[in-house]
Amino acid sequence: MTDNTPIREVRAQQDGDVVRAKSVLSPEGFPVRALVKLYPKQIIPIVFIPGIMGTNLRVKDGKGYAWRPPNGKLAGLVQIIQYLGKDAVARKKVLHPDRVEVDGEGSVSLTRKVEKQLRGAPELDPEKLARLFGWGELHRDSYGQILNTLQERLHDILKTDGTPDDAWVQLVLEQQKLHQFGAEKSFEEITADDLKRFANAAYPVHAVGYNWLQSNNVSVQRLVDKIDAITDFYKNTLNKDCEKVILVTHSMGGLVARACTQLQGKSDKVLGVVHGVMPAIGAPATYKRMRAGFEGVEQVLLGRNAAEATAVLTQAPGPMELLPTAEYQAKLPSGAQHWLRAHYSKGKAGDDEVTSFLGEGDPYDTVYLNKADWWRLVKKELINPSVGRSEKDSQNSSASENARVGDPDFATYTQTLTVARDFHTEIKGQYHNNCHAYYAADPAQAAWGEVRWVSGTKYNNFVTGELVDDDLNGVVKVKFGDDVCKLEISGQDLPGDGTVPELSGQAPKAFVKQIFRHEGKQKGHTSYDHQGSYSNDFTAGLTLYSIVKLTLESGIL
Repeated sequence: MTDNTPIREVRAQQDGDVVRAKSVLSPEGFPVRALVKLYPKQIIPIVFIPGIMGTNLRVKDGKGYAWRPPNGKLAGLVQIIQYLGKDAVARKKVLHPDRVEVDGEGSVSLTRKVEKQLRGAPELDPEKLARLFGWGELHRDSYGQILNTLQERLHDILKTDGTPDDAWVQLVLEQQKLHQFGAEKSFEEITADDLKRFANAAYPVHAVGYNWLQSNNVSVQRLVDKIDAITDFYKNTLNKDCEKVILVTHSMGGLVARACTQLQGKSDKVLGVVHGVMPAIGAPATYKRMRAGFEGVEQVLLGRNAAEATAVLTQAPGPMELLPTAEYQAKLPSGAQHWLRAHYSKGKAGDDEVTSFLGEGDPYDTVYLNKADWWRLVKKELINPSVGRSEKDSQNSSASENARVGDPDFATYTQTLTVARDFHTEIKGQYHNNCHAYYAADPAQAAWGEVRWVSGTKYNNFVTGELVDDDLNGVVKVKFGDDVCKLEISGQDLPGDGTVPELSGQAPKAFVKQIFRHEGKQKGHTSYDHQGSYSNDFTAGLTLYSIVKLTLESGIL
């Protein structure tokens, strides 16, 4: 046989220290070599942690699923029809943090290459193995692509001749030369020799979901337990060296990861972290959604208006932990300023304008726990829709509003918010010491960097007024003196990814080894929205680059 003899990979099965593979003899005139890949002794599991709403949830008493976002157009249509019939009372009952748990039976989709790679486990078909790895816990349409890409690439790093696999060349080695993935700090390319060293370990891809309705400081315990279970499996069942994992996070999953390494003292179990589009200091979009409902398909599932959104979210610390923290300041051309304001402007030049900042100071006291002002986060009568209060009467009677100071529903909400506030305080500035992050500052994917209530009428001061009408979709009428003024929440107008503005995405910069800024097509980057930020070759290549750098710089290999 010559060096050009064809090679085919033969499926191997590993049981403890024993590896078995079957092959057949090739024809004499057409010799083919059989290749059996053996797992290296060193195992570094990759653990993917999704964002809010990215984990499937089921009802604890076994009465079906509570949250399983639609996959595909037909499934999406069916689920939308089902949810259209659920009012705020039904949503509040089902989506309660104490009544749900992670559901691992969600849809799993594997590429042919991944199916082939996962056929090495005895008595397990690839889909069952993927479920054991946690893939069924995550929303398939949001995360299926990145899970498959990571599994494919981290299994096949080098070709049989020892050179980098073609996909690594395209996704990483070539892309890094074009734009350095948008790196904001000193950038070092990875080389073919780096990949040879990196290939001395194996990198199985796991996923860990969490109950995103709970506080991230509660959800983290499941991650801690899973990390221990994953490393113990490779050490004790497969007799491999496996002490640490690499965490790859999306959005709020980054907060769970930070709680794991910094608050739960698990830094020694984590080799490194890759954070994607993390709302590190919150996002004003959360305020907008509480006052006006969600956008897209989420509005059908989580709330089309303030009544539906408030009923669910005020009982859930996790979503509350996405509100802007006390650190958050809107980044505008005029400089940093408070993120909530009412605004009047005549004409584009803005020669005649009035801006009134609403609730400056610590937003927990001035906005989130505010009971009286028209721009407060929560209308008390919406917290518990089952009590049957008249929304109209509540809106028009400030006396009745002020009389319910000891409202038990608001007290419960206050407890929820206190949990979120404590978490924000504990996590402030806390990051793993071997960490990369990326975020979007894309004008084509504008986000709410601030929330503006825009008025068509000029008043000297918009702070003090009486709310007389609220359509619960972001349009209110407020009485100032003898006049009634209409105000409306403006749309996204600052660079971001549609949800997380650049200011929050960039917040980890001082604490991480490398941070990547993505400004869309104007900088030769891919333009992506928040939920789909991992569903493209650009961020997939960046993630692979970061996994290699974090591994090699740790000195573990």
